[in-house]
Amino acid sequence: MESLKIAIASDWFYPKIGGIESHIDELARNLILMGHEPYVITHDYRHMGAYVDSFPYPVVRFRGTFYFRKWHASIGFGQLWGINELYKRAGFDITHVHSIYSPLAVAVSKISRGIRNVPVVATNHSFYGKPPLDFLIGPFVRHHLNRIDTFVAVSTPVARDTRNLLGNKLGGRSVHVVPNGIDVRKWRPPEPEEREEARRKIGVRDEIVVLYLGRMTERKQAHRIPVMVNGALKRSGIPKSRVRLILVGNGPMRPVLERNLRKTGIGEITELYDFMERGRLLPLYWAADLVLVPGILETFSVVGLEAMSTGRPVIGRNESGLSDIIINGVTGLLAESEESMVESLATAFRERERLIAMGREARKRAEKEFSWDVVLRKLLRIYKRTMDMRDEVDRRYVLYKLVQGIGP
Repeated sequence: MESLKIAIASDWFYPKIGGIESHIDELARNLILMGHEPYVITHDYRHMGAYVDSFPYPVVRFRGTFYFRKWHASIGFGQLWGINELYKRAGFDITHVHSIYSPLAVAVSKISRGIRNVPVVATNHSFYGKPPLDFLIGPFVRHHLNRIDTFVAVSTPVARDTRNLLGNKLGGRSVHVVPNGIDVRKWRPPEPEEREEARRKIGVRDEIVVLYLGRMTERKQAHRIPVMVNGALKRSGIPKSRVRLILVGNGPMRPVLERNLRKTGIGEITELYDFMERGRLLPLYWAADLVLVPGILETFSVVGLEAMSTGRPVIGRNESGLSDIIINGVTGLLAESEESMVESLATAFRERERLIAMGREARKRAEKEFSWDVVLRKLLRIYKRTMDMRDEVDRRYVLYKLVQGIGP
């Protein structure tokens, strides 16, 4: 494919840290490696203070009149005017917006397709579900997604949720499943001496290291981990001293987590950390024997993907987007309930050699299915199909107008 100039737009980008932000950054970097020219369009994150962009691709920030700090979103007429002017100058071939719930992304889709006639692909990273005010919110969201040509979902459950949201408003538009990518050169299994060093730094030798990374919210279920680990220890018969729990993150449920650590006694074998920069996480994966992803409504687990790429098996919930990543019993263990999570953990404690075998298979699957080379090939095919589809629609429209003009 010839080199493309690609607008990538979302409210959510650095300096805010999260899954969408890191995905956009890695997508742009890998597009450059394949000879394309990405631009990131976002807002100014003014409440976070001065921030210097130092990326190998242009980042264009537009200040919105209305700034919604709670949701990290921004919108305003001047912002939209500036984005339209950028489109005039840049000559983009295609627009790729991230999150169909980002006001800026949706506004860019309208400018791109509605004014500048640049086709739009939208990746949905989140569940809509059934909010209490669905009768008001649903029609509003569906109406404002009318300028998107092609939808992408990061997992099968998210694709299903997107189709349910759009209903008959989807029309003939497609919803493709394309997972997040992973840099399998960076996120790799450790050499023996690297693993030994990583474990030495957290003070473990022969213990089974259980790792959790992420926000501590009701949905993520991190606060239930002490209960699960305590139950698994009792069920497996493994002494508590043989296990070390590493928890990294923060959020509204952290006080509940800390209370459960005290109540269960699991705090005695736990190291609890605040959020860490993503660049500091690799040694923790190397030190771990398994990674927990207990969230009920995970759309797609970046942590699960990083774990797989570093050769760590994952234990998580089957009803989440994790089911697209993990092959149950081969690259990890998928549970249907908290009770099932306890049983899976007990199995892992008893069968350490099985953990090693699943970790090896997890790494193979990460390389085969989720490396950026694989993911980008899928996205570029979608870009091309969307551009071709736009051209075909435009040709039909011109022909229709021509016939109208020469008709009786």
